[in-house]
Amino acid sequence: MGRIVILWVCWFCTGVYAQGQEPTIAVVDSVVQAEETVTEDFAGPNDTLRAAPRAFEPADIDRLKNDPDLNYEQPPTVAESLWDRFLRWLNEMLSSLFEKTTTTDLGRFVMYLLAFAVLVFIILKFLRVDAYRVLYSGADRGVGYEVFHEDIHTMDFDRLIQEATERKEYRLATRLVFLYALKLLSDKQLIDVKPGKTNHDYVDELNRGEAKTGLNELSFYFDYAWYGNFPISDTQFQRIQNTFAQWRDRL
Repeated sequence: MGRIVILWVCWFCTGVYAQGQEPTIAVVDSVVQAEETVTEDFAGPNDTLRAAPRAFEPADIDRLKNDPDLNYEQPPTVAESLWDRFLRWLNEMLSSLFEKTTTTDLGRFVMYLLAFAVLVFIILKFLRVDAYRVLYSGADRGVGYEVFHEDIHTMDFDRLIQEATERKEYRLATRLVFLYALKLLSDKQLIDVKPGKTNHDYVDELNRGEAKTGLNELSFYFDYAWYGNFPISDTQFQRIQNTFAQWRDRL
């Protein structure tokens, strides 16, 4: 009976030991199988290619060194002068200005307006039109400066101009030259001389032509010297006399 009990105990322990070892063996077998699967999937063939070293020929190296297209050296820098800095600053400022004026509606409007004003100015200069006179002719008439209060038809202008020139009274001589021009135009019935009319009135009264252009220039000298109260030098008066003489010859 005792032997039977001992054999039963041994058999039971052997069974329990065998059952405890089976999971460990199963796990190990799974890991080994997974490693083998990964190795078979990612392993590639061995690289058997052999690299053969190559060398450049000395002639080819010299040829490449002497090729100017392969020369990437930078030229030596030279310090900027003040003039170069000013030109660079001016260029950057103008570039920034034009960029702002061409990328906004207001900037484009200002640019178009300035371009139109320059075009009108060039046309007026080409046609020899006094823009100031055109814009402010009404204001000039409102001022009402009288050109003269003397009777210009009884005045000896050649003598009076000569006497004023000898006394170096060039402002007075300039006024007399303009009055002399009015007398010549009145004698030819090109203007209607009346008290109270201004020098601009007489210029506007003439039709376009050399007579109007010359009188307009003499009127400018008259305004400059008489009403502007600017001094007239000997050289300036000589130019006024030459202008008057050429205008009178063409009249």
